[in-house]
Amino acid sequence: MRKIVIALSLMMLVVLTGCGKLDLVIHDDGSGKGKFSVDLSGMISADELKEELEKEITNANADAGKEVIRLDSFKEKDGKVDATVSFDSLTALSGGEDSLLATVADMKRLYPERINELVEAPGDIEKIADKPVVYLNLDDDMEITVTVPGNILYATGGTAAEGKPRTLQLASDEAVIVYEPSANRSWMVWVGVLLAVIIAAYIIYRKGRFRNAASGTKGGNAPNA
Repeated sequence: MRKIVIALSLMMLVVLTGCGKLDLVIHDDGSGKGKFSVDLSGMISADELKEELEKEITNANADAGKEVIRLDSFKEKDGKVDATVSFDSLTALSGGEDSLLATVADMKRLYPERINELVEAPGDIEKIADKPVVYLNLDDDMEITVTVPGNILYATGGTAAEGKPRTLQLASDEAVIVYEPSANRSWMVWVGVLLAVIIAAYIIYRKGRFRNAASGTKGGNAPNA
């Protein structure tokens, strides 16, 4: 049974309006936003749509036992609605069942059938075992794009958007996206390593000075008689 909150909300929108577009943006830490546009076409009022959307989100948070998704904005103009939802954890949206952010190694261990189609040779999976991967199971009756925080290396379920190496245009209801971690994330790691080296060097230096001082005290000149 599908439990991913964004899918539930958007499926409801499609049923009510007949069309919709979702742009899903995922950040390094698994948080993100879902920005979607809906043409109401006079089938339902914006107020009714907002009420239904808020109800779906409230129910989803209640089922999860905590807030996993929230409505950030809802604007209507000339019969078109633009809304944005945000979430703190992609995995928490469905408990890892229909939305997941993990490493390729973890995905292979948990759901090998989802990862095997990514590469032609099974041995190639080991080469990308430490890379982050996003798995999504969404309704495909609408236009959906997924943007990840790094250039896409391998993907199933869609094609890379022209001129946007981090964005996948979905062509089916399931998508697996392996990407290169963002340069910003790598930069933070290297800064952490550099700080650790500096601290370690300072500690060694201080210990060395202490030893020299202690040696100087023990080997000092004898007092005059």
